[in-house]
Amino acid sequence: MKKHLLAVACAAVCVAPVWAAEGDAADRSWKGELELAYLLKRGNTESDTAQGKFNAEKDGIKWRHTAKVEGSNTQSEDTTTGNMVRTGERYFTSYKLDRKLGDDSANYLFNIAAYDKDLFSGYHYQVSYALGLGRRWLDNDRHTLDTELGPGYRALCLEPESSYSDCQNNEESAIARVAVKYNWVINEGAQFREEISSEIADDATTARAETSLTSRINGSLAMRISHLIKYTSEVAVGNKKSDQELSVSLVYSF
Repeated sequence: MKKHLLAVACAAVCVAPVWAAEGDAADRSWKGELELAYLLKRGNTESDTAQGKFNAEKDGIKWRHTAKVEGSNTQSEDTTTGNMVRTGERYFTSYKLDRKLGDDSANYLFNIAAYDKDLFSGYHYQVSYALGLGRRWLDNDRHTLDTELGPGYRALCLEPESSYSDCQNNEESAIARVAVKYNWVINEGAQFREEISSEIADDATTARAETSLTSRINGSLAMRISHLIKYTSEVAVGNKKSDQELSVSLVYSF
């Protein structure tokens, strides 16, 4: 059942851009960001953390595309052996396609597929697909505010797996997705973003909240401070329900 549902979700997301291309021939081109951060600690504690993010967006006449890819890796010194061991590894990717309901309408239909893998959290990976109705409450040169609500499906792996797809103990459930996205252009050189999403289900509720402040250095380069919170209501024994990341990174826009 899981394979069939995932196949339907992937087909919906992969085929949709073809339809979108047919109706958005005169739309604006893609815009993207490449974000890199590296933290090196030496002294009483030793650790190396590398983080990379890629965001791409195209806001067309009828369709709006949003793609994300994130990855981070941390190695820390084992105080017993003195060797560097991996203490953090996380990957996240998502693709969302919005279909605007009319030229002057603030409402739109969305569908989103996401994959989140974290080897040192309360779960090992989760894959989800959701679709529903969204509304843009604010839309001007300074502010945009979107809210979304819709049903979906999620497979959540709670036990170690032998590969990136197999799992010894997973939970499959219907979900309700709730999301809020706010963007504030403070001035020509500064921008504030807030993105919050939650997948609500009987077996477990997950949430993701990311806050960022970007300050532009020149036309293509900027500095960004980001704070990410991830929450899972049901985790394995010995794991915490929430994880937080605070990063300062260099951003290249194109």
